[in-house]
Amino acid sequence: MGVQPEFEVKEQNFSGATNFYRSSPHRSYVVEVAITSEVDGAILQEAVDDVLVRMPYFADAFVERDGDFFYAVNPLPFEVAEGGLRAVGGPETNWHCVDVTYQGNVMSFAMFHALCDGLGLNLFIEAVLNRYFCRKDGKDYPAEGLRVPGQPVLPDEEVDPYSRQYELPEGFEMDFFGETYYHLPEIDEAPLDHMRAVNFRVGEAEFMELVKSCKSSPVATLQVLMADTILSQHPDVDQTLGSLVPASNRKVYGTPNTFKNASSALRLPYRHAEMAGLGFSERCQLSRQLLREANNPDTAHFMANAMGGAVAQVSQVMHSYAEKLQVLNFAKGANNDTYMIDYVGGLRSEGFEDQIVSVHYKATNIDDGFRTLTLYLTATAGYFDIELVRAFESDIYLDAFAEQLTAHGIAFERGGEESYVTPENGLLSALGLG
Repeated sequence: MGVQPEFEVKEQNFSGATNFYRSSPHRSYVVEVAITSEVDGAILQEAVDDVLVRMPYFADAFVERDGDFFYAVNPLPFEVAEGGLRAVGGPETNWHCVDVTYQGNVMSFAMFHALCDGLGLNLFIEAVLNRYFCRKDGKDYPAEGLRVPGQPVLPDEEVDPYSRQYELPEGFEMDFFGETYYHLPEIDEAPLDHMRAVNFRVGEAEFMELVKSCKSSPVATLQVLMADTILSQHPDVDQTLGSLVPASNRKVYGTPNTFKNASSALRLPYRHAEMAGLGFSERCQLSRQLLREANNPDTAHFMANAMGGAVAQVSQVMHSYAEKLQVLNFAKGANNDTYMIDYVGGLRSEGFEDQIVSVHYKATNIDDGFRTLTLYLTATAGYFDIELVRAFESDIYLDAFAEQLTAHGIAFERGGEESYVTPENGLLSALGLG
């Protein structure tokens, strides 16, 4: 175990609670950015240092007090390193909850998800990329709206949306896991202790032409493509196919500038009774409608009240991590059936777009209930990367998905299979809690 220094304690963490109280340590969430040249480590360190002047909260550590976790000022060096991924949050990264490493032409940004969500991390990455290429190229690339030195500090950048309580309509109730979704049989037949990823690169304009012709959205269209992919392999399934779709609730919470966790997961159903007899375009339109209905402000407020309120109440009556783990292990018993769609979009790279090759997001979902099939959709340099990531042996969905793209006239470049596992978080084990 590492001995944590005495850091200056700040506010309690509410929005990241699901990442502290887990049966097994949470693994890093990683964003890999490939560029057209070898990464210069010294310039990357300078870029990170620049950004931390503007956003010092990305250097925060977490400290534990009676089983609760608090943000803390961390004055230890934030050191960029050449090589592979490291365990974030603990002594290996000087207790920093974000880590930046590089190898060849790839920069890797790893985070402990309790610090922020994916959109929050993107704020950091976009700022670092801007400063890196400004320094490397000796140019002042556009920075308006980016959180770099010289840009104004915005209201509520550090507010925790889950520390607040939100008004709900009288009598409002919800059951997030009320509908049972089809469970992919391959998950249980050959589970893996690592992830396997295959990327399909399609032209952004070409894919959006299909989306617009269906009067739909990228996520809704991808949901129908994936539903057809699954049903081509399991044609007798009559259960609802479900996709879990992460979504930012910053505007809903009235905290548009926060870097902290402000996201939730929408459960988007594909029901046979609703879809039967409809053509592809009509199904995409219906999927878009269901996605809009799922993105309900009252639901977001309910979930924030439930989780934030539970953390606050338990903090008052229990005083050890072991006790709170039994009550606040929100992820226990959860499931991601049938699959996930994570539409990340693109990173801002104005002025140096031609130097960004690709952006890939990596999470290690190998725990029971989270082991599933995930589709990451990112936009880079005029292309969409659709990455199919699984934690099971069978690869039957790869060819089937390729056939769906071909059937709709979408040309694609299929990459090779990559195997990976991201490191476990270093904080809880270092504190003797994991």
